[in-house]
Amino acid sequence: MMNDFSDLIGAPYKVGARGEGGYYDCYGICIEAARRLGKTLKDIGATENDIALADEYAPTLNVERINEPERAAVLEMDGGGGILHIGICLDAKTFIHATTTQGVRISRIGCLPIKNIYRIKD
Repeated sequence: MMNDFSDLIGAPYKVGARGEGGYYDCYGICIEAARRLGKTLKDIGATENDIALADEYAPTLNVERINEPERAAVLEMDGGGGILHIGICLDAKTFIHATTTQGVRISRIGCLPIKNIYRIKD
Protein backbone atom coordinates (compact mmCIF):
# COMPACT_ATOMS: atom_id res chain seq x y z
CA MET A 1 0.00 0.00 0.00
CA MET A 2 1.36 3.41 -0.98
CA ASN A 3 2.10 5.84 1.84
CA ASP A 4 0.27 9.15 1.87
CA PHE A 5 2.47 11.96 0.61
CA SER A 6 -0.36 14.47 0.05
CA ASP A 7 0.95 16.81 2.75
CA LEU A 8 4.17 17.24 0.75
CA ILE A 9 2.63 17.95 -2.66
CA GLY A 10 3.17 21.56 -3.64
CA ALA A 11 5.78 22.25 -0.94
CA PRO A 12 8.06 24.94 -2.36
CA TYR A 13 11.59 24.32 -3.64
CA LYS A 14 14.61 25.82 -1.92
CA VAL A 15 18.23 24.83 -2.54
CA GLY A 16 19.62 22.82 0.36
CA ALA A 17 16.26 22.57 2.15
CA ARG A 18 15.47 19.44 4.11
CA GLY A 19 11.96 20.33 5.21
CA GLU A 20 12.72 23.43 7.27
CA GLY A 21 9.79 25.81 6.98
CA GLY A 22 8.10 23.37 4.60
CA TYR A 23 10.77 23.78 1.87
CA TYR A 24 12.59 20.95 0.07
CA ASP A 25 15.14 20.56 -2.66
CA CYS A 26 15.21 17.41 -4.78
CA TYR A 27 17.56 15.58 -2.40
CA GLY A 28 15.68 16.80 0.67
CA ILE A 29 12.41 15.33 -0.58
CA CYS A 30 14.19 12.05 -1.28
CA ILE A 31 15.42 11.91 2.31
CA GLU A 32 11.90 12.56 3.65
CA ALA A 33 10.18 10.17 1.24
CA ALA A 34 12.73 7.44 2.02
CA ARG A 35 12.02 7.92 5.74
CA ARG A 36 8.29 7.54 5.14
CA LEU A 37 8.99 4.40 3.10
CA GLY A 38 10.96 2.91 5.98
CA LYS A 39 14.45 3.64 4.60
CA THR A 40 17.28 5.93 5.68
CA LEU A 41 19.01 7.88 2.92
CA LYS A 42 22.17 9.62 4.09
CA ASP A 43 22.44 13.35 3.46
CA ILE A 44 25.20 14.50 1.11
CA GLY A 45 24.64 18.20 1.78
CA ALA A 46 24.83 19.26 -1.89
CA THR A 47 24.32 22.89 -2.89
CA GLU A 48 23.39 24.63 -6.13
CA ASN A 49 27.09 25.02 -6.94
CA ASP A 50 27.73 21.29 -6.60
CA ILE A 51 27.81 19.77 -10.09
CA ALA A 52 29.21 16.35 -9.17
CA LEU A 53 27.25 13.39 -10.45
CA ALA A 54 25.51 11.04 -8.06
CA ASP A 55 27.97 8.30 -9.06
CA GLU A 56 30.68 10.32 -7.34
CA TYR A 57 28.61 10.34 -4.14
CA ALA A 58 27.30 6.78 -4.33
CA PRO A 59 30.37 5.22 -2.64
CA THR A 60 29.77 7.46 0.40
CA LEU A 61 26.06 6.67 0.53
CA ASN A 62 24.14 3.58 1.56
CA VAL A 63 23.01 2.78 -1.99
CA GLU A 64 23.71 0.21 -4.70
CA ARG A 65 22.98 0.50 -8.40
CA ILE A 66 20.07 -1.54 -9.77
CA ASN A 67 18.55 -1.87 -13.24
CA GLU A 68 14.81 -1.33 -12.76
CA PRO A 69 12.70 1.11 -10.74
CA GLU A 70 11.24 -0.26 -7.51
CA ARG A 71 9.58 1.14 -4.40
CA ALA A 72 11.99 3.43 -2.46
CA ALA A 73 14.67 3.39 -5.20
CA VAL A 74 16.44 6.67 -5.94
CA LEU A 75 16.29 7.86 -9.55
CA GLU A 76 19.16 9.89 -10.96
CA MET A 77 17.83 11.78 -13.98
CA ASP A 78 18.92 14.25 -16.60
CA GLY A 79 17.14 17.48 -15.74
CA GLY A 80 18.28 19.13 -18.99
CA GLY A 81 21.11 21.54 -19.62
CA GLY A 82 23.57 19.39 -17.71
CA ILE A 83 21.50 19.58 -14.52
CA LEU A 84 21.29 16.47 -12.37
CA HIS A 85 17.85 15.78 -10.88
CA ILE A 86 16.83 13.07 -8.43
CA GLY A 87 13.62 11.63 -7.09
CA ILE A 88 12.49 8.55 -5.20
CA CYS A 89 10.18 5.84 -6.52
CA LEU A 90 6.84 5.39 -4.82
CA ASP A 91 6.31 2.27 -6.91
CA ALA A 92 7.54 0.94 -10.28
CA LYS A 93 5.66 3.65 -12.20
CA THR A 94 5.71 6.87 -10.15
CA PHE A 95 8.20 8.95 -8.21
CA ILE A 96 8.16 11.98 -5.94
CA HIS A 97 10.54 14.88 -6.53
CA ALA A 98 10.96 18.61 -6.02
CA THR A 99 11.20 20.96 -8.99
CA THR A 100 12.30 24.57 -8.96
CA THR A 101 9.10 25.73 -10.68
CA GLN A 102 6.38 23.48 -9.22
CA GLY A 103 7.83 22.38 -5.89
CA VAL A 104 7.16 18.85 -4.69
CA ARG A 105 5.15 16.71 -7.07
CA ILE A 106 4.53 13.13 -8.14
CA SER A 107 5.37 12.22 -11.74
CA ARG A 108 5.48 9.14 -13.95
CA ILE A 109 8.83 7.40 -14.20
CA GLY A 110 10.32 8.15 -17.61
CA CYS A 111 9.16 11.76 -17.87
CA LEU A 112 12.86 12.66 -17.57
CA PRO A 113 15.69 10.56 -18.97
CA ILE A 114 16.96 8.15 -16.30
CA LYS A 115 20.74 7.99 -15.85
CA ASN A 116 20.92 5.56 -12.91
CA ILE A 117 18.73 3.83 -10.33
CA TYR A 118 19.86 3.11 -6.78
CA ARG A 119 18.46 0.85 -4.06
CA ILE A 120 18.85 2.19 -0.53
CA LYS A 121 20.65 -0.38 1.63
CA ASP A 122 19.79 -0.41 5.33
